[in-house]
Amino acid sequence: MAIPRIAVIGAGISGLSTANLLAQSAYKPQVTLIAENFSPNTTSDVAGASMWLAVEGSLATSGSRHKQWARTTYKYLYNLLASPLAGKLCISLVPYYEVFGDHDERSRGDPWWKNDVLGFRHVGEEEMRLLHYPVGKKCWSYSMLMMPCGPFLTWQMEQFKANGGVVVQRRLESLEEIDGTYDIIVNCTGLGSRQLVNDPEVYPIRGQAIVVKAPWVKHAFDYETKDNVLTYVYPRANDVILGGTADVGNWSTQVDPLVSKAIMERCCMYSPGLSTAEVVKEVVGLRPGRSTVRLEVDKVTLKKSTIVHNYGHGGQGVVFFRGCTLETVSLVEDCLDKKEFPSNAANCEACTNTSQVTKTCTFLIY
Repeated sequence: MAIPRIAVIGAGISGLSTANLLAQSAYKPQVTLIAENFSPNTTSDVAGASMWLAVEGSLATSGSRHKQWARTTYKYLYNLLASPLAGKLCISLVPYYEVFGDHDERSRGDPWWKNDVLGFRHVGEEEMRLLHYPVGKKCWSYSMLMMPCGPFLTWQMEQFKANGGVVVQRRLESLEEIDGTYDIIVNCTGLGSRQLVNDPEVYPIRGQAIVVKAPWVKHAFDYETKDNVLTYVYPRANDVILGGTADVGNWSTQVDPLVSKAIMERCCMYSPGLSTAEVVKEVVGLRPGRSTVRLEVDKVTLKKSTIVHNYGHGGQGVVFFRGCTLETVSLVEDCLDKKEFPSNAANCEACTNTSQVTKTCTFLIY
C-alpha cells in the first residue's frame, strides 16, 4: 500500500498543531502543510489574549464536546507550564480577575469550569476597591495560563519539520485545486473557510489591541460593560496586552487610532500605572466566528479527496486547539484505516518538486 498523503491547509495554532501530530502518526503519512501565511503573520500570532479563558456563554458552553476540548487543552498547557519547555514557550500562570455586571448571564451562577482551573474564588468588594476595580460588580478570580502563540508556533514548526513534514506557501482559491493530489485534506483555514469551502456561516470578529512594556503588571483583568465595551489587561512573559474590541462583521485589518486611544484610556482607568507604559505596537486580528465549531469528515465536497474540517473557533482558538487537534487526528486516522490508496495517485508538480517555483506555489526551505 502506498504511503498515505495528507494536506493540512492553514498554519495557525489549529492547522500547525494538527499537521505536527499527523506527522507523528503510526500510519506514517506524508504530511504537507499548505498556507498563504505562516508565523508571525497568522491570526493566532495576533491573538491578544493567547490564554486559556473559557468564556461563559460562548461556544465553550454549547455542549459537552466543547467542554471536553477546553479541558483537554487546559491540561495540555498546564503540563507544558510544568515542563522544561515553559521558558522556550514563554508560558506563565498569572492571577486573573474577571469583572461583570448584573446584565451578564454569568452573574446567575458559577461557571462550569470552576473546578478545572486553579484557585477559583469570588472576590469581595474590599479587594476590588483596593485593586481599583468597579465596586458593586460581581468578580471571579483564579490562576490563568497565559501563552503567546508565536513561540508555540515556532516550536510546533520545528517538530513538524523534524518529523518529515513538508511546508508549502500557497494561496488556494478552492480545494478543488488539490483534489486527488492528496488522499485526505484537513481544512484548518478559519475565516478563510468562508471562501475556500463556501461556508456563509463564517464571519469575522475584529479585535484590536495594544502591546506595551509594563513589567510591573503581574495580574490580568477583564471587564465587559452592558453595552459590550470590552476592557482587558493581560500580562505575558515579556509584554502586556491591552484591549480590546469584538466587532462582529468588521473585515478591516487596519489599526484605528481612535480605538487605540479609547482602549488605553479604559485600561488606565483601572490600572493608572499603564499611562507611563512604553507602547510596542498596535495589532488587529480577525477571529473566525461561526455559530459552532465545524469538526467533521466531509465526504461529498470533493470527488477524489476526503476532507476533514476543523474551523470556526471564534475567540476560543487557544482554549479549544489541543482537544480539537486530537479529535481531528482521530478522524483522519479513522479514514486511513478504512481506505486503500492507489500508488498512482495524482501529483501536483509544484507541490512535490522543490525546484518548481511559481507565483502561487513557493516552497519554503528551512
